[in-house]
Amino acid sequence: LMEQYGLTAKQLKLFKFIKNYIAKNTVSPSYEEMMVAVHLKSKNSINKYVSQLEDRKWIKKLSGKARSIQILK
Repeated sequence: LMEQYGLTAKQLKLFKFIKNYIAKNTVSPSYEEMMVAVHLKSKNSINKYVSQLEDRKWIKKLSGKARSIQILK
């Protein structure tokens, strides 16, 4: 089921969390909030997932700015 999105379960979970968070708060979540939401223990892991989502063109990160992820899908 997840494969149809071209994302792993964790990537999809993170994407949906970011999307819902932005819908409610207008800014994107902090890395700490993302870590809690998808049960990851390090910012490094989150960074990896964010980069993977960006590579797949699901999100766009505005460089040099905190809480500046944009949803592309």
